[in-house]
Amino acid sequence: MLSYLNSANFGDRLGYHIVNNLLPANAVVTHAALNPWTIDEAERFDLVLLGIGNSINAPAMGRPELRQLLERTPHSIGIFGTQYPYQYKSLMDPGLFGALLDRLTCWWARYRDDIDAFGSTRGNVRHLGDCLVSAFPLACPTKDKTLEIGADVMSREIALDRMIQQIQAYRRVLTARIHPMLCALTSAEQIAYREQREGPDPTRISGKFAAQLRDIFGRSYQEGAYFDVDRPAVLDYKLMVEANMATLKRQLASLLDADGSAWPDAAAPNFRPAPSSARQGTG
Repeated sequence: MLSYLNSANFGDRLGYHIVNNLLPANAVVTHAALNPWTIDEAERFDLVLLGIGNSINAPAMGRPELRQLLERTPHSIGIFGTQYPYQYKSLMDPGLFGALLDRLTCWWARYRDDIDAFGSTRGNVRHLGDCLVSAFPLACPTKDKTLEIGADVMSREIALDRMIQQIQAYRRVLTARIHPMLCALTSAEQIAYREQREGPDPTRISGKFAAQLRDIFGRSYQEGAYFDVDRPAVLDYKLMVEANMATLKRQLASLLDADGSAWPDAAAPNFRPAPSSARQGTG
């Protein structure tokens, strides 16, 4: 299982637990970081999982060690999204993303925007949704106040349960990080976000916030402006992700010969309920 598990980032630490729960009970797991690379070229595996629900960046995709690992492994599953889309064209050979997808048994993409940008014509691509939402139950806020989550939260290793409890206690949340926003969407009444501009080109935005909002609500919202959370749409999204995770879990068991039951074809379309506002004709 290759990821950025060595990062202090909330989402990377949370994804470590989420994806572990998708594996069959008899799976023996080797967790390894994408940076620095720690897998010896002599090691052999039955299955490689690339990503734990977070973004995979250009430097990792361009690693020859990753390509060699995928070539010598019978099956490989991608569980990741993208960020700063320009990086996959200007910070690495533009053909490497497609070459990576060619080697994967299946790419479970985080957002529809990821598929539209990089995998819309491929038969081995599925829409997973943001699987980290499964860690956040729908909750009622208890503090009629505003919580501001700065970009520096990425470097603070706050206990995961305490961080979730803190975020879900506030009626209004302003966040500069993507997965604290996902957590807040399950509880807060109003949310606003500040985009990330942390790549080599500070004029470029990550694009993750708008992609997440479109995935859940079918639309994005203006940066820095509070919007009302459509809770029924959040519930629909959680149900969709839960169903997709169940399918992914069956696929992993099948690939590891832990379960003889068939799993749906990777090219089959995902069930995706329309956001409640769209079904009601109000959005």
